Amino acid sequence: MNEKPQPPFVWCLSEMEQGRQTRANGSTSLHTGENAMDPGVQTAEDLDQLAVTATRLAYRHRQKVTFNELLAIPAVFSEMEHVDEKNSPAVPPRSTHWDMVQDALQNWAPEGVRTNVLRRLPWVSELEHWEPETTRFLLEHALPGGATFQHELALPAHQPAHSPASSLGFILLVASSERGWPTRWLRREQEGARLIAVLKFVLEIEGVCVAKVGAVLPASEALTQGICDWLTLEIELSGHDTWDLHLDRCNADRRWIQLARVGEPASKLRVPLRSHLIGSTGLSRIASHMGLLAPRHPEVRQ
Repeated sequence: MNEKPQPPFVWCLSEMEQGRQTRANGSTSLHTGENAMDPGVQTAEDLDQLAVTATRLAYRHRQKVTFNELLAIPAVFSEMEHVDEKNSPAVPPRSTHWDMVQDALQNWAPEGVRTNVLRRLPWVSELEHWEPETTRFLLEHALPGGATFQHELALPAHQPAHSPASSLGFILLVASSERGWPTRWLRREQEGARLIAVLKFVLEIEGVCVAKVGAVLPASEALTQGICDWLTLEIELSGHDTWDLHLDRCNADRRWIQLARVGEPASKLRVPLRSHLIGSTGLSRIASHMGLLAPRHPEVRQ
């Protein structure tokens, strides 16, 4: 008589907890980080730790411990008439073309690392409603018996009064390994260049104008890098020449970059930022990058 398959036991692990597991004389007892998904944490160090732990999930299945990590690839588009952010999925890929992406990912992935790609592009505007539970949903769908990654994210997006001149989307994937967190082996320049070329080719087949495709990075780094690259292009194309950083007084996890043209309040473009996704380091890096692009002006504040 066949034994009924058991569902995998799931734990969230921080890097500190992973270290405790490794040092515990071969013990495989794993612990849940109770505050790993709490967006109310305020210190810079805790925000940076949160941006890492919220994108990681470890589980034991059939006596094996597997480490899953959410990665992302930023993609900047320069001709918005070919990209409709109001429709989902935003850039509907043909499955045969995205099989090429999966093959390129297999060639990119280091030994012992498997990847699952999410076949849609969440837009930067959807970060407005991206909660820690959203990340958990994606990670749990990569578990044995989980739903296919072809399911779409049901995230409302902030619709600006004036459409941006360009757009930013993210190709999401989950990397899995039994040897520890996959980000240890991400730096693969030659294989990464080939993957970027394949991704750009597949996206352009869909009829969009791709300005830049980034490297595979941990989610927090990819979001930060993508936002910096996109804002550089957006300011160049749109003529926005001033900015400010806005904080939601009711929720410290929510912030916005406000772009505008001096003397034209109606030209505002709001770019949502989430502290639990990019951490304190990401917020500081984006603010510093904006300082190099345009002067900060209190006229932009709400």
